[in-house]
Amino acid sequence: MNIIFNEIKKIFRPVNVAIIILITAVIWFLFMTFNIENFPNGSDKYIYDVSVKILNEYGTSMDKEEFEDLKKYREKRAKEASEYLLTKDVFVKSGLSTYDEFVNRAENKSVEKLDELYSNIMFEENNYLFWELQELDYAIDRYENKDFWIGLGGLDENQAQKQRHENIRNSDATYSTLNFRIMENYHALIFGITLLILICVPTLVIPIFINDNKNKVNYIQYSSKTGRKLFEKKIVASIVASFVLATVQLGILFVVYKANNTYMFWDCNINSAISDMASWYDITFGQYIILSVIINYIIAFITCMISVFISSKTSTYISAIGIQIPILFAFAIWLNNIGMKSLTTTFYPKYSLGVIYLLLILVSVGFVIKRSKKEKIADI
Repeated sequence: MNIIFNEIKKIFRPVNVAIIILITAVIWFLFMTFNIENFPNGSDKYIYDVSVKILNEYGTSMDKEEFEDLKKYREKRAKEASEYLLTKDVFVKSGLSTYDEFVNRAENKSVEKLDELYSNIMFEENNYLFWELQELDYAIDRYENKDFWIGLGGLDENQAQKQRHENIRNSDATYSTLNFRIMENYHALIFGITLLILICVPTLVIPIFINDNKNKVNYIQYSSKTGRKLFEKKIVASIVASFVLATVQLGILFVVYKANNTYMFWDCNINSAISDMASWYDITFGQYIILSVIINYIIAFITCMISVFISSKTSTYISAIGIQIPILFAFAIWLNNIGMKSLTTTFYPKYSLGVIYLLLILVSVGFVIKRSKKEKIADI
């Protein structure tokens, strides 16, 4: 145990910790700070506010009566907008009398002037009422046309996908208040942590064997049983260090993430008509967050195994980095497009991502085990 602890201390040398802090600061500044400080950003504020209102009024999901009540609230706000428009000469002269007529103004003879009025109200006045109505209309349309929005967006569906989408449409989950902006924001942030893990784990782990190989210290180690077991101890120390690093990075994220005020949606189902998400599983936003945390620990483990194997096979940092960069770059692209962004989506077969992660674990562990066996019988 003392050997493992000593190896962990070597991994977390002050210089390594300083490098990790620097990398973390750069990644946060480049990719993550904006998604904390500017959420909800611009017009995203209004769909966020609509979701918060629905959540506060009706809970994590709506029934039919509550949905009708939401539409009544929309009519009330539309009436207020109509009264406001009647104070505008351009609107009065156009012959229109209601907000709904204003929204559907395409065939009006004064359409150009009405377009200019719309632009002034929305962007110069930044009128909250009109922005709210726009997002209310968006949400109501999505809920009313859930049969269209829950699916693969017009792509062909296999039998399993059809059945799953039908089950979602017939469930209360479609009336969940979780919206797509909250999901997009979370995906951007959690991938930032994934990126940090992909960069920081190798930074910590790569030196663990390279220094010994370079200085031929391993030849001395091979002369005793204890020395030959040191390879496995270093692997355990690397795994522990990787998990500690992932825990710290995730901990920082979820403390800072409080500022986005989205934890209130923790119990909302992700299969909402306004979330742009159709999942194989009936899980909440909170459960989705927990799943993404588990996946990040798996990614930390896989990355650690890759780094350990490469470190044990090389004797220079340049060669180790040269081998590892293309591997981790390809892994990062896959994670960004599929592996993290589409964890449970019906776009892919139900168990496909789970199988891929399992294969990655088995392959990476297999390489390390094979290398470990060679170390035990290596000749000096």
